Amino acid sequence: MVPAKQLIDDPLAGEVLLVEDEPVIRMMLAEELRSVGLRVVEASNADEAWSFLQAGGRPDLVVSDIAMPGSMDGAELMNRVMTVYPLIKRIITSANPGARNIFELGVYLPKPYRLEAATKLALDILGLNPA
Repeated sequence: MVPAKQLIDDPLAGEVLLVEDEPVIRMMLAEELRSVGLRVVEASNADEAWSFLQAGGRPDLVVSDIAMPGSMDGAELMNRVMTVYPLIKRIITSANPGARNIFELGVYLPKPYRLEAATKLALDILGLNPA
C-alpha cells in the first residue's frame, strides 16, 4: 500500500488525465494518485478528456478505460492522443479489451487492478517512482 504521505516532493512532478466512467473507480484512483504527489484531472468519458486536451490541457500521462459512453471510446481517445500529442504517455485499462491490439494504444493495465499497482505503474511511466 502506498503511504498516505506524498512520495514526490515536487507538486509539479506530473499531471495525469484520468478518464474513467465509473465514478467510484475514478474517485479512488484519483485520490491514490494525488496521495503520492501527482496532479490529477478527472474526466468521466473520452469526449470530456478530448475537450480538455483541445482546450490546451497538457498532462504528462493519460490513463483511460476503453469502454465508456459518448461519441468515442477510450481506444479512439488513445489513437487521437498518439496522433496529435505523441509525447503524452498512455495507460489503457479494461476488463475485456476484445480482439483489438490494445498494446498499440499504451501500457495495458487489466481490470480489476489494485490501486497501488496502478499508482506504481503511473509513477514508473513518468520516471518518478522512488526507490
